[in-house]
Amino acid sequence: MAGNTTSEDYAPAASDHAFLYAVDLEGNWVYGKFFYNVSFAISSISGCTRNSEGSAVFLGMGNSVPIIMEVNPVDGQVTKFLSLEKVGTTTTLMPWYATYGAIHHDLLDPIDGKPYYYASFIMDDALILVKINTESLEVKYAHEYIVTNPPSG
Repeated sequence: MAGNTTSEDYAPAASDHAFLYAVDLEGNWVYGKFFYNVSFAISSISGCTRNSEGSAVFLGMGNSVPIIMEVNPVDGQVTKFLSLEKVGTTTTLMPWYATYGAIHHDLLDPIDGKPYYYASFIMDDALILVKINTESLEVKYAHEYIVTNPPSG
């Protein structure tokens, strides 16, 4: 389970911060984490999946940009962290981003046999689809789709 909260009961501040936790099949607590701009600045988690090896993979927002995070399912330790930012972004020229849960981790691509993250997010007025090699972090593709004439009601 993952998401975001502003509750001071869950973390030491009322600002947006992400959380994740795991329970076993009997409902017993396994681990829990919150993220509060210390080691990982994550304000929300909107997507969650498990890869074929059992690792949990999350899509969210950190420092106002989309992030992908891989977590060990046994203890909740972050094993990979990737921030997705538009090339040329500065503190004064930064796109607006939003994530809504589209994340997948393929450990064995049928074409080249390599592992990839697949994710989508909103950047300004466009839907962005990305395929990123999880070992080299090479962006295999990043497609932008802009809706210019949305269908009417």
